Amino acid sequence: MAFKQIHHVVETIKNKLKKKHIIFTISTNGILLNDEKLEFLNQNKFSILLSFDGFAQNIHRKIGSFEPIVTIIKKLLECPDIDLEINSVFTPKTIGYLSKSVQFIAELNVQEISVALSQKSSWNHFGLLQYKKELQSLKNYMLSFYLQNGYTPFMKFRKDRKRGVFSCYAARDRLAITADGKIWGCHLFADFYNGKKSTKEYSKYCFGDLHSFIEKSERVYPEISANYSNFRMDTFQTEDSLCVDCEEMEECKVCPMDNRIHGSSFKKIPRWICEHNKITREVKRDFWKELI
Repeated sequence: MAFKQIHHVVETIKNKLKKKHIIFTISTNGILLNDEKLEFLNQNKFSILLSFDGFAQNIHRKIGSFEPIVTIIKKLLECPDIDLEINSVFTPKTIGYLSKSVQFIAELNVQEISVALSQKSSWNHFGLLQYKKELQSLKNYMLSFYLQNGYTPFMKFRKDRKRGVFSCYAARDRLAITADGKIWGCHLFADFYNGKKSTKEYSKYCFGDLHSFIEKSERVYPEISANYSNFRMDTFQTEDSLCVDCEEMEECKVCPMDNRIHGSSFKKIPRWICEHNKITREVKRDFWKELI
């Protein structure tokens, strides 16, 4: 978890940027969280994105990790100054667990639940049909949940605060630091370019190490962040058409790194990702129609 590095970064930023409002976030599978680390994260009001795959945990993650992570989730929920979001990832083999898993997490009283489809391989038509079936099943549960509690913890069913053209958040309102002290616009870029230091793209999207970035941020930040600035839906395209020609473009959000992982370009959306987004929008619209 590189906890010493995290501690150093937090203290450095707090000392250097006393007049700034800083939000610290961390992505973790929770395995190495203990009481000492939880106390530090709570004191510094961290937002935590915890990877937990519900009933698919022992299949997709480490066998036997289900119960320990549930215990960690309960401890996190007891920390008043930690904002917790659970992210569950499903593969074509585990997609049938989606609905029951989200229901289980909601009943733990987690108020922010996100779901993603595994990016390690493309999804075929059958896998996407299973995804739609699971979303429809979850919709029925979330309708009852909403009527009882006045909100839905499932983030894919929430209304967007405003319509507009999605622009990637990387380097715009966030930065990520890796365990070796490198700064990136987003942790997904750090993961993708891990071990690819000799490539041109590495130097294009990496801001350098923490200490040099602090010293040279006025020059380095605008120079590197400009390389992230054009990741917008109106510059993307599918195999068949430009996204700007789609009447649902303003309801769509696609991560440029998802595109890059599955193809040669940040801006070309694979067909299955486009279909996945259409399914999500369709079931989301049905959710709000049935509430009304």
